[in-house]
Amino acid sequence: MQKKYIVSLMIIILSFIFLIIIYLSSNKQDITPVPISSTNQSTNIQFISCWAGYDSKSVRLKTVLKNFSNNYPSIEVINKSMAGEDFLFILKTDFASGNEPDVFGLWPGSDFRLLVEHGKVADLTDLLKENPKWYAEFREATWDYVTVNDRIYGLPLEIIYEGLFLNKDLFEKYNVKIPTNFEELLEAVRIFKNNNIIPIAYNATPEGSYIYQNIIMKLGGKGDVEHPFDENGKVKDCYVQGMHYMKQLYDAGAFPEKHYLIDDKTRNELFLNKKAAMIVQGSWFIGDNALNSYDPTVEVIRFPNIDGGKAHETSIIYGCGNGIFHISQKAWDNKEVREACILLLKELASVKTAKLFADDSGFISNINLPQKDQNAPSISQKGEELVNSAEELVGPVDSFIDRVLWEKIVIQKFPQVLEGKILPEEVYGEVQEAMKDRTIKD
Repeated sequence: MQKKYIVSLMIIILSFIFLIIIYLSSNKQDITPVPISSTNQSTNIQFISCWAGYDSKSVRLKTVLKNFSNNYPSIEVINKSMAGEDFLFILKTDFASGNEPDVFGLWPGSDFRLLVEHGKVADLTDLLKENPKWYAEFREATWDYVTVNDRIYGLPLEIIYEGLFLNKDLFEKYNVKIPTNFEELLEAVRIFKNNNIIPIAYNATPEGSYIYQNIIMKLGGKGDVEHPFDENGKVKDCYVQGMHYMKQLYDAGAFPEKHYLIDDKTRNELFLNKKAAMIVQGSWFIGDNALNSYDPTVEVIRFPNIDGGKAHETSIIYGCGNGIFHISQKAWDNKEVREACILLLKELASVKTAKLFADDSGFISNINLPQKDQNAPSISQKGEELVNSAEELVGPVDSFIDRVLWEKIVIQKFPQVLEGKILPEEVYGEVQEAMKDRTIKD
């Protein structure tokens, strides 16, 4: 009896399973696997640059990223951009910890070269060969800034220059001559100091060192600036003498009190709010959140010449800024992320984006743009004229000294140099000692 019951139960169970199989077979369309590419899942890519906060390009960058998100809703761009000194520290920390961004902006120099040497930056050469029209949109000369061993590792969207910005209204009010040489600069400093106007907006940060870098450029010219060490590993004299010239300015009262406590934003505001007569800044200083390109009270000129300096009188610091965009090797190795990053790169380094950044700002596009008509002369136009008329274009000084040594020794020691507590020769003695364990490359 029990045996018959078990057999009957088994028949019922098997029949039930058979009916389920028939049902599922007749409804195959309901269980067909869906490819990942057709789902609503998004690809996340992390992006970082220094175009954030008070930076003149921060608002326009947000517009570019918003437009990209609208065009590619399946790609989510996480914008980690930040302004000021924290940018480079965070970027290098992320790379060191294996949490590198997928797409990032970074100026040329020792940090870029080091990342390439360690295999952290994707080689874009073949991508550009596959897109010859895109490649042709860039100015040919600037590929050198992103090329290592004949391979291209970034797309240079932005050209920058540095100059001496003047509040012309203050010069006129106090009858001060616009300086063309260092002696006239010292005289301007004395007059403004006597009238309780801060002569030069300066602070003891890497960005604050632009004035020192321009002094080095005028002393050493292109040759010594871009090849800072001789065959024995000794730093060229212009770097040391530049600190002595900074000491002269300090002793004349050129800089704000407690300049070593001022951040970059506050330094800029001293000039923008007419509390300081001069500031050494770059083309990126013109634009949103900063200087209005059509402000008639402001002028930009070349940094004054220094008697005996090696630079041509028209020399100017020139190069590529943070608007060089790269893809990390980690992102490149992931096919799905790579494709999303390439799309973002094409959006960032495009004629449309370059036009957006260049409109009424100091942004100089490295992508060839149609000539635009302007009804009034602008500070931006004057800056471009300085570049176009320069007989010598010199790379940014801090691109040729190891960035860690520049920040941790040169910049940190500056307040002590200005106060006379240590000599410039001692500072660069420390740099040379630190260089002994490194390979010195010009």
